[in-house]
Amino acid sequence: MKIGDLVVRAYNWDRFETGIVIDVNHWVDKGAPDRNFGTDIIVLWADGSQTPEAEYELDYLEHHIKGQKS
Repeated sequence: MKIGDLVVRAYNWDRFETGIVIDVNHWVDKGAPDRNFGTDIIVLWADGSQTPEAEYELDYLEHHIKGQKS
């Protein structure tokens, strides 16, 4: 994922939350770099809140609206 991607929460089945990726932070634990590392995706949600999410917690919005007419 990259800054500007439109996303939805992959795990929230009871409502459809949309957001935009505003930052991508790759991190490594200096004490255990071989086993403790990851990527935080910072998302600005439609309600104005911002949260860090793991990549597996997000889906691309286009995958959910594909085939729908504007």
